[in-house]
Amino acid sequence: MIAAEQWYEFQEQYQKYGVDMQPQETKEHRTRRRRASRPSVSVDPTALKDRRLVLLGIAALAVVFIVMIVMTAYAASIRYDISAAEAENNALWNDIKQLQTNQTTMNGVAYIEQRAKEELDMKSAKNDYIVYLTGDDVPPQGFADVLRSKAFQ
Repeated sequence: MIAAEQWYEFQEQYQKYGVDMQPQETKEHRTRRRRASRPSVSVDPTALKDRRLVLLGIAALAVVFIVMIVMTAYAASIRYDISAAEAENNALWNDIKQLQTNQTTMNGVAYIEQRAKEELDMKSAKNDYIVYLTGDDVPPQGFADVLRSKAFQ
């Protein structure tokens, strides 16, 4: 071709196709090219079963972990209840010990004498007025009569 004819074709191509100087792709050509560039994926039934098993295993592990968390929380709640009951039990034992100590103190001779002096205005007897009874002194009519007779002598 002569240079002028080449120039004429160039101008024609430029006006027709723009800067690329190539015709635009048709939709059919574009989809064919995209399909060719994609890797072909073949579905293997055994691979699907393996994937399902893996997913089921992961789901089972998740359920197990959730159950473990719930059980741990429940155990902590029970431990809290037990410790509260033990604290209450210890407080009750302390009250029992205190009451036993008070009972022992109140049954003592010194406490009885103190209450008799303070509340009943009683006084201790002098040694001359003290009467001691032994097992041989048990009268047939009873202690009250013996005490009355010895008290009013």
